[in-house]
Amino acid sequence: MMEETKTKRRTLGQALGLFWQGLTGMITGVVDGIATILGMRDESRYGRVIRRIVGSCFAVIMSVFALVVARALVEECVDWWHRSFGERAEIWRYSERYLSREATYFHGEYGDMGFVRDKNGRKTLDGVAWIAKPLGTDSLVCYSDGEKRGYFNMFTGEVVIEPRYDRAWIFSDGLAAVENEGWIRFIDCEGNVVIDKGMPYESGMEGYVFHNGHCVVRHDSRERVGLIDKQGEWALAPNYTDIQPVDTFWIVSDGEEQAVLTAGLKTVLPLAKASYLISEGAIFATMHDHSLRKYDLQGNVIDAFCVRKVERLIYPTEELRYNVTRFYDDEDNLVSEMEHDEAVHVPGTARCMRYEAESGWYGLFDPDGRVVTSPAYRSIEAIGADCYLCKNGEGYGVILNGKGESVR
Repeated sequence: MMEETKTKRRTLGQALGLFWQGLTGMITGVVDGIATILGMRDESRYGRVIRRIVGSCFAVIMSVFALVVARALVEECVDWWHRSFGERAEIWRYSERYLSREATYFHGEYGDMGFVRDKNGRKTLDGVAWIAKPLGTDSLVCYSDGEKRGYFNMFTGEVVIEPRYDRAWIFSDGLAAVENEGWIRFIDCEGNVVIDKGMPYESGMEGYVFHNGHCVVRHDSRERVGLIDKQGEWALAPNYTDIQPVDTFWIVSDGEEQAVLTAGLKTVLPLAKASYLISEGAIFATMHDHSLRKYDLQGNVIDAFCVRKVERLIYPTEELRYNVTRFYDDEDNLVSEMEHDEAVHVPGTARCMRYEAESGWYGLFDPDGRVVTSPAYRSIEAIGADCYLCKNGEGYGVILNGKGESVR
């Protein structure tokens, strides 16, 4: 089998060799004939002129042929580059944003419009100014084409709702808010309007996102906010100035007081003059007097008086001390001492300690840890063994003793 293959290769090589010899022989014969007819073999002046003319023409023809070949080669190289690296070079000019295993968003760094590609590299959406991913298990991504807003599927990259809205917000709990001609409506994943209560759009009211089945919206009066359910009905009357979702809770404010509600809108902590923070499985309350309290997530008191830190206070005494510099040898033996001419006051430790409750607000503890003053001061410093300069938020000070009494 191998021998037969070698024989076929030799036969093909011999055939090509004979063809090339015949071709070159024919070309040589034609050239010789033309040279004889034109008298190029003549050594006279006429023959030399003819040879120069024919040589120049041949040189021009070969030059043109070389240029044509070179151009074709360059075009082929450019096409090859674009086929091999053009798409990759285009992507290099963009930053990637992961959407899902099936789709990726590429956005320009210098104002270029972005695009979406699927996992096979197919561009499914072009001319994208920006995107906003949905919450939870929703799959429609809000995007803008520079003028209008619509939605595409984050798993396929395909447009589901064409960009036709002036404003649109992310999907949450299967619904998304859109605005046209100044009115807010909620649509489902197919673009159908499911909530239309005649809610006006207000630039200061952003979000329109559902959390735990409820969404914060503003009342027609545009002064108060409440919560609607997924049917568009008021679940919490619009009696509040602010409502914030935190995990599975709501913190509501009427402008002066705050309360904490569960996801089901049951009261955990009633309205009080406090500021609430939910963190690390607890509710921290900063009271109107700057003290701190800690509750569990059911509203039970864990600590009625929390502090951030406690510090000892130092004050200058009348006792003077001269600093001494000591000199040691290589074996750490004292060689000499030098006492400085200037004396410094020996610091003393005040009887009471300073504690911090709300950040930047201080009070006094006695040596047994009992509260001497509330955290009503912006700064406290000791000016004696049991005497303290306490300044309020306006910078005015009062001098207190270790019992919290004013010293005149």
